Amino acid sequence: MQTEVQEPVTLAEPDADRGPGADQALQPASGVVALRRRWAGISIPFWIATSRIALGLIFAHLVIVLFPQSRQHFPGGTLNNGTWVGAFDRWDSAYYVDIAQHGYSVHAAGQTAFFPGYPLMVTLAHGLSLGLLPYLQSATLVAWSAFTAAAVLLYRLATKLFGPRVGLLATLLFCWFPASLFLMSPYSESLFALEIVAVLTLLERKQFLAAALVAGFASATSPESIALTLALMVAVALAGKGVRWVVGCGAISGIGVFAYMMYLWARFGQPFEFVTVQKFWKRSEHFPFVGLYRNVLALRHYLVGPGPPLGGTSPTFTNIRWVWLWDDGALVLGTILLISLVYGCVARWRPSGEPAITTGIETGPIPVSFAVVTFVIVLLAACTTISPYALASYASSEGEARFISVAVPLYIGAALLVRRSAALISLFLGGSIILALLFQAMYNLGLWVT
Repeated sequence: MQTEVQEPVTLAEPDADRGPGADQALQPASGVVALRRRWAGISIPFWIATSRIALGLIFAHLVIVLFPQSRQHFPGGTLNNGTWVGAFDRWDSAYYVDIAQHGYSVHAAGQTAFFPGYPLMVTLAHGLSLGLLPYLQSATLVAWSAFTAAAVLLYRLATKLFGPRVGLLATLLFCWFPASLFLMSPYSESLFALEIVAVLTLLERKQFLAAALVAGFASATSPESIALTLALMVAVALAGKGVRWVVGCGAISGIGVFAYMMYLWARFGQPFEFVTVQKFWKRSEHFPFVGLYRNVLALRHYLVGPGPPLGGTSPTFTNIRWVWLWDDGALVLGTILLISLVYGCVARWRPSGEPAITTGIETGPIPVSFAVVTFVIVLLAACTTISPYALASYASSEGEARFISVAVPLYIGAALLVRRSAALISLFLGGSIILALLFQAMYNLGLWVT
């Protein structure tokens, strides 16, 4: 007796009972599955960032409602009395919004210190809304979007290199660093942080041309972008691409600041106007940690004696001493984390030339670009000093917490240091959240925390 063998039917075979569009009907379902899988990879950092924004908004509303009379009215400190988005319209936000709306004015002193990259994005967001979204709201939307995107990229990069635990910790620290209030505000810091983590991600993927293009726009966002240029050139050189690639990528990465210099030359007759204008803000460059040292001298007077400090004409506002301590602490912490990153890069060198660090369960390379970016940003912060209000003979490290907050590799370094200890994790995260809310409250009330 002959047995009939029936061939198996696969899903790839056409089915006569189905219409010609049946195969296409399966595509949306597969697309939804792919979308769900992709969302699963970004949902954790997305919700961390958006929850930080939401809690920050609610907290700002409560602070201004509960303490309406406690605002110190520094010039420019209290700009917008609104209790929601307006609560973040403080200090430098006025410059960014005004530049986005009216451009650089020859009559507005100090404007050229603010690079055009962020105002350009604000103008673009305002235009895409057909003018329905005011400039302040457009600036806030750009900052929040960049903040969220930076958190997602940071989480993905840290997770790929060191595992999900480090990725989660690094993202939490980034979103709740005490200076994270500037990432939520209409400032350029969130956009620049996004550009930094994007360049680092592209360098890790060996996509050097794309990294150079992103760094090129970053050079129009912040003068600290020199860190990205140097990291890019070092990464290209280590990849053995040759001198032409190194020089070419370096040139592309500086195209934004070059265009800004040409604009300043045409409008103000001075291509380095953004450097000379720093005198308006009483900022200057010194040897590293000079501001920190002089700040300690000034703080000692405030702690032990009344009246203005030596060389001053009047006492400063009460919260400035605590802001100085905050900035000093951020500078010291940034230096410690920088040292740990550099040690991780040089302590274990693989035969292939790639630095590596063993992190217990997670083992992955620490790219040299991490150390380069962090070193340049921390060095710039350590060398930049400001002569504060009423302190003619002193220079402090004021504002360094804000400058250091964009050094994304620092958060990965901190996560690597505390990843094994529940006590250290609780201390870092708990302390960061408390200080973040404290300084945000001061900022929302118009106090000097920048």
